[in-house]
Amino acid sequence: MHQIKCFVTVMISIRQRLYFLILLTNNILNKPYKASNNQVIIQSSCFRSLYQSKKHAVTKNDRHKVQERVTSYMIAAIGIATLDMIMVMEGFNGHEGSFHCDKLITEGGGMAATALCTASKLGSPTRLFSRIGDDVHGQFILDGLKRYGVDTCGTVSLEGRSTTVAIVITDSITGEKQFFSGRIKPAFIDPVQLDTSLLEGADVLLVDGHWIEGSLTGCKWAQSHGIPVVADFKCMYPGVESLLPYIGYFIIPSFFAEEMTGEKTTRRILKKLTSLQAGVPVITCGSKGGAYLSNGEVTTYRAFPITCVDSTGAGDAFHGAFCHFLSLGVNIGRCLELSSAVGALNCRAIGGRTALPSRDELRQFLRENGANPEFP
Repeated sequence: MHQIKCFVTVMISIRQRLYFLILLTNNILNKPYKASNNQVIIQSSCFRSLYQSKKHAVTKNDRHKVQERVTSYMIAAIGIATLDMIMVMEGFNGHEGSFHCDKLITEGGGMAATALCTASKLGSPTRLFSRIGDDVHGQFILDGLKRYGVDTCGTVSLEGRSTTVAIVITDSITGEKQFFSGRIKPAFIDPVQLDTSLLEGADVLLVDGHWIEGSLTGCKWAQSHGIPVVADFKCMYPGVESLLPYIGYFIIPSFFAEEMTGEKTTRRILKKLTSLQAGVPVITCGSKGGAYLSNGEVTTYRAFPITCVDSTGAGDAFHGAFCHFLSLGVNIGRCLELSSAVGALNCRAIGGRTALPSRDELRQFLRENGANPEFP
């Protein structure tokens, strides 16, 4: 029996090393992993596979077969899923030279994708609508989402296109980070129609400004069904302005809020945001908490103290938690307080998803910080 266990352990180790070698080679050569057939590839957790990384190619005519196997989901998100390569080093180097990092990890990332991982861990059923390439990076992303229980029936793998890869530099002293990714994202070039039938059953829709045509279709569907739309925008991507009339909760970081409005004070920023889009404006200010407009008045929400190891994914976790609690009927003030706590907890370890809290961890953290520990 001991020999069998050793053999299995060795085989798993070899498979993991081979996978990493393929991953590294594809990064260096920037060569997509090719699908064998000229088909629309739907990477779907609606199917049971022998191994999690197995692909399922489905033609357009067979999409109804996928739909037959899906169930209603509470939170849907339309946006980006990435492969993040996170390098931890002391400070950010702004000059030429050869540098070494203290730690390197590779994990799934992306605003919409990580938000749903957060919501899923808090207990919400979730579904991601995104676009990836038919390469090993895309499969790596799907495997990671499956581990968090995120349904990927709405995620399309495009033949011959490469998946978005982000390089993240994290300062080991402050936990602050810098993101680098290609300006052009190949998986988002070709027009792809979003299948609104897979949105049935959603209680909240999150959009992050990627896949604009799909987001616009989803926002219109949400409006017609009385479903609130939550926005997570970091900049004015081309076409984002077309989504603004459909937003119910416009939650953006303070740096983008200032850029978008041209204003500096919280009150003037929030007032200007009200005139630029349809939703409740919320600005997030990291360790300083944030503010929103309630009945025309500026209301603040608290930040929670945390020893920040890595702030990667903190904003994504915030949005995922907000969608989760919003779907449960929690009022906006309490949603923001709980989301702030979840974002803080996600800064405890290296990686955008490593420290996503469980419900018990969140409850204990709230209690330790003098906040109401009870939530639905």
